Amino acid sequence: MDKEQAERALAIVRGIVENTREDLAAHNWGLIWMLHAFTNSAAFAAVGVLIERQQRPVFYYLIPLGVVAVVNLMIVAALADRDRGVRSVIEYQLHGIWVTFIIFTVAIAAILYLAQVTPTLFGPLIAITSGIGFAMMGVLFASRFFILAIAFLLVGLIAPLPRVAPVTWYLIAAVWWVASFVPGVIFNRERKRRLRQDRRPQIL
Repeated sequence: MDKEQAERALAIVRGIVENTREDLAAHNWGLIWMLHAFTNSAAFAAVGVLIERQQRPVFYYLIPLGVVAVVNLMIVAALADRDRGVRSVIEYQLHGIWVTFIIFTVAIAAILYLAQVTPTLFGPLIAITSGIGFAMMGVLFASRFFILAIAFLLVGLIAPLPRVAPVTWYLIAAVWWVASFVPGVIFNRERKRRLRQDRRPQIL
């Protein structure tokens, strides 16, 4: 590949990335993520209060997480703008990332159960898999998601420490709130800006 071909290929990749960000804003994912910030953080905090503090078996941890998954899907179904009622490519990518996260979350619970180890390891492992999910979003959508991936990685690393372990789920809840709300605000503002531009009269 010569220099000219490489530059054309790079321009195509840049265009795809830019269209991806535009698609996120256009299909109302900003507002969806802002709402997910509250539902997700509430679910993770509930795990800490209702499950881990009560020393429940590991599969009990999946109850609040399963409930929030259903709630989040209902929010997406109600608020996602679709072209002619069809899911966008971006929506398929998002669902692919987080369906993978859900499957591996269930797998982690099964592994901890089969290994007969303390369920308190579930929190650090969920922090790590959350970080992987946001790293995947960083690859596909915007590099700022790597910052969130690093935050989850740090939570996962410090969670087993004796002083941190009792508040692990609250840390996960806090990082999830930031991870959902801040990008949500950014994309929601972008959507509103685009709508204002579209309403302006065009001079031919």
